[in-house]
Amino acid sequence: MKDYYKILEVHAEASQEVIKKAYQTLAQKYHPDKHIPSKKKWAGEKFKELSEAYYVLVDTVKRREFDRSGYSDKIGESNIKERRDEEAYFYYRMGIEHLNKSSERSSLGISLGKRKSDLLKAREDFKTVIDEYSASKYAEDAHYHYIFASMLVFDYSEKYQLNLKEAFDSFFIEYPRSKWEAEIRMELAKFNLLKKRDYNKARKQLSKIMAFYSESSIIQEAEVLLLYIQMKEKGPYARKA
Repeated sequence: MKDYYKILEVHAEASQEVIKKAYQTLAQKYHPDKHIPSKKKWAGEKFKELSEAYYVLVDTVKRREFDRSGYSDKIGESNIKERRDEEAYFYYRMGIEHLNKSSERSSLGISLGKRKSDLLKAREDFKTVIDEYSASKYAEDAHYHYIFASMLVFDYSEKYQLNLKEAFDSFFIEYPRSKWEAEIRMELAKFNLLKKRDYNKARKQLSKIMAFYSESSIIQEAEVLLLYIQMKEKGPYARKA
């Protein structure tokens, strides 16, 4: 039988606040991002065990049942989903933190590659949600932010572009009516414009965005990018027909 108090390193009479702080501290300690590749799997298992313990002890009803009869493997489907969402949220939140940190880097940090490091960590966290928690309520948001973070990385290799294109394709299949649809289509247009240098395809996609979406910020960005394409095609280094 698992001892959830021992797993969270707290006393059996610990308050809810103590349990929450213990979980946050240990979750940070065992986050896979903080370990070398050979220990990532081990750290991931430790984190899942922490999440399981926290899921029970932070809930007064479940904690009382655990204190009375101990751990039971008979967990209902709704409870399993709640626990999985809790695990998914941790990775999603860490991804957002890495993404935010990347935007706060100074020019020196950027030159030292720290911004790219933050973005790659964010991608890894979001990818964990996509791959391991695809049924969670955070999967759609994680998929969008995975693409967004990927677009910010200065990598133009064929392999990187192929992986990113697959991420776009799978998003449209998984979430045909997504709340992120306009943003994803904008990122796809920028992908073809900035990564693939396919001005014709990007122009068509940007024109569709202007025709079908009324959000002012999206429209304004599309207009700017269309002007950028026009400038590139008419500039001194434009390709001649």
